Amino acid sequence: MSDRRSVDIARFNEIDDSWVRTGGLWSRCIFIGKSHSPDSPVGIAIKADREIGDRVAGRRSFDTTTMMVVLSGTVMHDDRWMSAGDFYVSPPNEVSGNLVFGLEGATVFFMFDNRSGMVPTFEDERDQANFDRDFRKEVEAVASGKAEVTVPILPLREDYTRGRAVVFRTLEQVEAYRRQTGTEW
Repeated sequence: MSDRRSVDIARFNEIDDSWVRTGGLWSRCIFIGKSHSPDSPVGIAIKADREIGDRVAGRRSFDTTTMMVVLSGTVMHDDRWMSAGDFYVSPPNEVSGNLVFGLEGATVFFMFDNRSGMVPTFEDERDQANFDRDFRKEVEAVASGKAEVTVPILPLREDYTRGRAVVFRTLEQVEAYRRQTGTEW
């Protein structure tokens, strides 16, 4: 068996049968490096529908260096709005990532330095229980190198803020938000 991997072309703007759906979230894994190796990097694209808002499980850590880049839309990450091209890098075991997806939804890409560290640990016990129940077995199979299949890593919350919105008190705050996110309204 060869360690060489075939070329994988992924289109993040089109959902096809290589994506896995969990409610309003779509996930697509991208395997890089040596096949079936826990030490190889792995990427996960996550596309959120318009209605997701803050329904995604909250703050978490990963046991590897992780980068998240926004490919389209807007996402609030740890109380900062990010738009296409913005990215965030966190060292191993740093707790971060309370995500709120903008009204138009968004596509983000997580890159993990090694797959063995891609299993999240959630700060909230309910988020952890949802992950453990719904995703842990499959994610651990990918993290250990036993499988190379797309797996979701972010469970949806049962409790969330309906109609959560950004509130501004002055026109200056609105303009600062528009400059920061590129929002045209």
